[in-house]
Amino acid sequence: MKHINYDKVIVEWLDISSDGCDEAWNTEEQLKDLVPALCTTIGYLYEDNKDWIKTFATYSFNSDQTLDFGDCVCIPKGVVRSIRKLEN
Repeated sequence: MKHINYDKVIVEWLDISSDGCDEAWNTEEQLKDLVPALCTTIGYLYEDNKDWIKTFATYSFNSDQTLDFGDCVCIPKGVVRSIRKLEN
């Protein structure tokens, strides 16, 4: 396997959720219980700046040795709970 120069990471982040409030009208109890979904992304860290991080999980080398990326995600920094580097 060819080596790529990107760190493998696991990112925990919060996502918008309406789980439990799926009806047109919901009870106050359903609204009180509503919390964001805790998501986990495992992939390669493409970019990390003050506003967001970008990851990808799949890659392919082209015949000219450039890379194509798949399973790409851009996560706003405000919802990121943790970023941990994994062993490559």
